[in-house]
Amino acid sequence: MKKKLLSLFILAINMVANAQTESQVWWGYFSDANKDYLSYDGNIGWGSAGTLNAAIYVPANHAFVGGSTIKAIRLWLGDDVLTSVDSDMKVWISKTLPDNIDNSDYVQTVSKSSLKNVENEIELTTPFEVSNQAVYVGFSISTNKKSYPIMSYGSDIPNSFIYKVNNRAWEYLDDSGYGPLALQILLDGNNFPNNRVTVEDFGQNIVLKGDDIPIPVTFTNEGKDPVNSICYTIATEDGIVTPETKLSFGSLSLNQSSTKYLTFKSGSEAGKKIYTLNVTKVNDVANTAINNSGSGILITIMDRVPIVPVIEEFTATWCGYCPFGIEGMKKAREKYGDEVVLIAVHDDSQMGCDEYTPILDYAQGYPSAILNRKTSFYPNENNILRNIQNAKSLVAQGSIDIVASWADEEQKTIKFDTQSCFLYNDDDAHYGIAFVLTEDGLTDSNWGQANYLSGSSGNSNMSFWYSAGSSVYGLEFNHVPVAAWNIKNGISGSVPAKIKAGETQRYVYNGDISANKMIQNKSNLKAIALLIDQKSGTIVNAAQTDIQEYKKEPDALRGDANGDGEIGMPDVM
Repeated sequence: MKKKLLSLFILAINMVANAQTESQVWWGYFSDANKDYLSYDGNIGWGSAGTLNAAIYVPANHAFVGGSTIKAIRLWLGDDVLTSVDSDMKVWISKTLPDNIDNSDYVQTVSKSSLKNVENEIELTTPFEVSNQAVYVGFSISTNKKSYPIMSYGSDIPNSFIYKVNNRAWEYLDDSGYGPLALQILLDGNNFPNNRVTVEDFGQNIVLKGDDIPIPVTFTNEGKDPVNSICYTIATEDGIVTPETKLSFGSLSLNQSSTKYLTFKSGSEAGKKIYTLNVTKVNDVANTAINNSGSGILITIMDRVPIVPVIEEFTATWCGYCPFGIEGMKKAREKYGDEVVLIAVHDDSQMGCDEYTPILDYAQGYPSAILNRKTSFYPNENNILRNIQNAKSLVAQGSIDIVASWADEEQKTIKFDTQSCFLYNDDDAHYGIAFVLTEDGLTDSNWGQANYLSGSSGNSNMSFWYSAGSSVYGLEFNHVPVAAWNIKNGISGSVPAKIKAGETQRYVYNGDISANKMIQNKSNLKAIALLIDQKSGTIVNAAQTDIQEYKKEPDALRGDANGDGEIGMPDVM
């Protein structure tokens, strides 16, 4: 009898513990799955002593957080927190983003001696009731030297990382490639949603008629319990719906995302169609997510056109590892010539091109590079060559050609004459043409390239830099943009809104360089045309050419009679 009573007592204790567990959940944009990928050496901080503040934002009436109480905060710190933090840490919760942390709605001091270089779990002395209000949850630490103790990981998510250093303004880093801040909150409540899976839009994709295409689609579990499987359907804008298909995940925890490649079939004719993927079931029961669908566009084309990939490499003379990019770009030119457009975007006073400033937002550091404004990578030789080859194997929805010539004897204006052609029909196209001038051989005796490879050894292609000093003078810099026009989205009206498969569109633009101070030698210029998808911001195709000598045309044949710099001439070729 005593043994039976003891068993019942233990069972009762377990039931109470389980009831408490059921009413609480750790929530954050940073998922449990992300923890396994932290390196514990930190990745965000400041280059000298300072006060670092990091936070997440939770909108009002949030399905998980809104009706709950925050009981604890869990955060991850890099290993230098043990040697660089010189004061106690503050964790805080605020209904507005605070300029002064001490003015937050809730502030709790955490002893410096209790901080760990991995996971720190801080129980709130007074639980905070959210009451469906918008809240910021964060922490603040002070360092006595250069330190990068703040951690993050994963795919960017809105509201997942806000950062402030010293007395500077808050910065939203949720679209900067860092991923969510490594922070979670322990919520107590009784009505946490479950069986909720959302799906992200899957963009625009190009496929040849008759082919299938694997498209990456990202699903996120926004329910309390792990997701083992979902069911989905795919519907086209003309009303065709596929049968329900089951997709397994293994185990997808709260706020964890998983990307799966799903097969889509091309259309029966050239054109574009909107496809909508609906997640109908989660773990074999109805999906309770309000936003349970994602959409994308599938463009079916009839033929292939050659692709000229565009590599925009981010570099600077102050960047000590940028010699890797310099050599990578050199090898790309040697192998591919004019079959690839190479643009070395400098972030320095010597070769920084003002018109190219908007593209610096794509930089993931220095050096870094981006392919067709889609794929970021480190620009060493192997990576550049591999990305170019991959891009050339894809299909594009259109082509562009360019002829460039001097429009005057004084060489103050360049006439860009382009022809674009698309392989599908569209009555509502959104494309634009941007123009760039790059110059090879830029040099100045005062320009010194920082070189952190000095005294090292390894790759034989880098031997020059290994034997050179820490600053290298007398270099000639190639692929440098010295002028650009509408570089982000292309010139409005340069491609008509209505396009027809196989029909050529002509556009002419006169680029004024009369006030340009960057150009050193006009014979070293290349004229580049970029065909840009204005909806996605990506580069569809490109062309480049040398600039031809000026030839005077009869007045009747001069396209820019009004001197406005632009001539649009569709459907004339």
